[in-house]
Amino acid sequence: MSPLAYGYLRITDEDDEEIRQLECSLRKFAEAEGFILADIYHEYESEHYGAFYELVAEMKRTQIRHVVLPSLAHLSGHPQLQIQFLRRLDEADTQAWVAEAVNTHESR
Repeated sequence: MSPLAYGYLRITDEDDEEIRQLECSLRKFAEAEGFILADIYHEYESEHYGAFYELVAEMKRTQIRHVVLPSLAHLSGHPQLQIQFLRRLDEADTQAWVAEAVNTHESR
């Protein structure tokens, strides 16, 4: 059986169709990498991180150890905050998979 993963999206000005396309691309990416996407966490308010902290708490509680992101910008627009959030995921023994990095042949 394929391992489970969670998705994480930061929603800013996207309309419903754009959100649906982002979700679909996360599902396709997860499937291509051999995962089943269990759920997608959505962050709707800029500069708020409640859904991110819920995701980390859930990952600590479960055996799911993978999170899929469209890009690091979905964690934060600030590079230093991106690093901090990646560290939080690492502390939760979670691997972040960034679809943009894979699609541009960067390392994960």
